[in-house]
Amino acid sequence: MMWFVWADIAGTLIQELRDVQAKITGHSEHIVSCADMKEKRLRSRFLITSTGALYIKDVQNEDGLYNYRCITRHRYTGETRQSNSARLFVSDPANSAPSILDGFDHRKAMAGQRVELPCKALGHPEPDYRWLKDNMPLELSGRFQKTVTGLLIEHTRPSDSGSYVCEVSNRYGTAKVIGHLYVKQPLKATISPRKVKSSVGSQVSLSCSVTGSEDQELSWYRNGEILNPGKNVRITGINHENLIMDHMVRSDGGAYQCFVRKDKLSAQDYVQVVLEDGTPKIISAFSEKVVSPAEPVSLMCNVKGTPLPTITWTLDDDPILKGGGHRISQMITSEGNVVSYLNISSSQVRDGGVYRCTANNSAGVVLYQARINVRGPASIRPMKNITAIAGRDTYIHCRVIGYPYYSIKWYKNSNLLPFNHRQVAFENNGTLKLSDVQKEVDEGEYTCNVLVQPQLSTSQSVHVTVKGKAFLPSVPTQLAIT
Repeated sequence: MMWFVWADIAGTLIQELRDVQAKITGHSEHIVSCADMKEKRLRSRFLITSTGALYIKDVQNEDGLYNYRCITRHRYTGETRQSNSARLFVSDPANSAPSILDGFDHRKAMAGQRVELPCKALGHPEPDYRWLKDNMPLELSGRFQKTVTGLLIEHTRPSDSGSYVCEVSNRYGTAKVIGHLYVKQPLKATISPRKVKSSVGSQVSLSCSVTGSEDQELSWYRNGEILNPGKNVRITGINHENLIMDHMVRSDGGAYQCFVRKDKLSAQDYVQVVLEDGTPKIISAFSEKVVSPAEPVSLMCNVKGTPLPTITWTLDDDPILKGGGHRISQMITSEGNVVSYLNISSSQVRDGGVYRCTANNSAGVVLYQARINVRGPASIRPMKNITAIAGRDTYIHCRVIGYPYYSIKWYKNSNLLPFNHRQVAFENNGTLKLSDVQKEVDEGEYTCNVLVQPQLSTSQSVHVTVKGKAFLPSVPTQLAIT
């Protein structure tokens, strides 16, 4: 709020230095400023402090001829109030010890603000002023300046807090003003990290650090709606300063705010959480090939996704582990892709089959597979029975090794597949796909027949059991077959 003060003063200036204080009382939220002093020379003799004190420098006999009053006006309501008038009695100076006109017991300020510590005394001769902070002499320079009315501190810091002593003295005596200044940090909230880019299905963690208070009230908001602990939301920390969200969905993206409240003070900070489709994607991969025994083989899968996918390898559905005849290595490119290599130093017939690389992260799964044929007598590895889920797709792989062979065909109950639109047989690699599995039609025994020579074939059978639909949410899965 803004207060305005007028003084009914006029006249000529004469020499003499005296100080007079007029206290202005009123609403604690009002600020006092000087107005209506049109003559420059007049304004230079009158000073109104932030505490509402009026000082007159170089007092003249004529200054005692007028009435003084203050008028206040409320900044918001416009309401004005006028004090009663007062007279100034001017007399000739007499030798005297200093007596305090204006001082302070304590002051509070926010860091970065300016603060005035009043210290003014009457006395003749004019007293000298000396400032101490925490019982040590205060160097009056830079941010600390001695003024007509006391001590001015610019751009206050928490380290400025402490006990201040103003010593006033002349040859007839001394006086002191002792007060305490407390500089408080503004209430401030800061969320980290500042940039959050993640993917659907991932975990996001935010932390809100607070300065300026130790026992504040802290709340989290997402897109303007308050967040409470729940199934996928955790709020931890002594003051609830940590926000952890699991299994993010697309609607979880947006503006996240940390609101802090302490008494009448408040502060907030926000960050934007961007959720991308981080489902793994195959950028490039190996292709089907035919090799001879003892020939080296190198297979590669280049995948991107957020968070970084984990890549695993299988051969005819059996996991490939590090060691033995297979070596697996991995690197992360400058673009943030994961590149995995599977190397065979000296291939054998048993190394033939369908190789699959699987990239998995919290956003989904992508599969890629292709057949590697090693020349030698053709045969079929034993196949394991399969359990399929009704309503979903399933794949059956004929585990053929050796090369060449003439054809790979699938049968169910002696019927050549496919015999409906939901069945797809990939003869080049021996994979059978069953879409939208149905128990009544798709459950049963399936036989893979490999024609090794024009008049010679070999076969293996596998049983498919179909179970009812699962009600658990499924992870997005893609399979690429070559």
